[in-house]
Amino acid sequence: MNYDNQKLIDMLAAEYVLGTLKGSARKRFQRLMLSSNRVREATWMWEQHLNNLASSIKSVPPDSHVWEAISQRIDPQQVVSNNVIQPKTGIWQAWSLIATAACVVLALIIWQPQTPVGQNTQQIALFKDASEKPLWFIDINEQGLSIKASEQLTARTDKDYELWMILKGQDIPISLGLLPKDGVKSILKDARFNAQDIALLAISIEPIGGSPNGLPSEVLYTTELILL
Repeated sequence: MNYDNQKLIDMLAAEYVLGTLKGSARKRFQRLMLSSNRVREATWMWEQHLNNLASSIKSVPPDSHVWEAISQRIDPQQVVSNNVIQPKTGIWQAWSLIATAACVVLALIIWQPQTPVGQNTQQIALFKDASEKPLWFIDINEQGLSIKASEQLTARTDKDYELWMILKGQDIPISLGLLPKDGVKSILKDARFNAQDIALLAISIEPIGGSPNGLPSEVLYTTELILL
């Protein structure tokens, strides 16, 4: 695929921002974001464009019969008053909690052996290879990052693995430190680490000791933060 084609880059960036770019294609595009200014600029342009578009559209509530059908599926005991559905606040709160919990549970089910999430955890991240085999699990709290290497990880002894974050609106990835090849390692949180500002996390393979020039040598894996 010709990634020098600006029209193609724009199409992929739009799909990425919309969330319709899935699977391996999304992961390839995330890797391109780390190495290509053109790809990053196109992505940020589409984010701005679609955010402005969304904010300019007036919210239109659905017809009462639509609400009724949705609410009846969720809770047949919901209250109907003057043909207007009065959804129970608890239902929507419960669905929000279930959705959040599902993200966490899914990540932990994939992770073997299972890794408990700390009480002070704010975000988590899970890196997997192309075959969906878990490699590193990251538990992020207010103080720093706790990184656990999977027992399924087959690490190279002649290379190191480095963790990076790329911030929205910035060109240069920021190194967060070297990853453990086994066991658990704690890394202090970079002062610029703010979950809302992070577009994605990435892992590169580097010479022993880390990147020689402050940039990723070869990006192997990318993932997004799961906010708790």
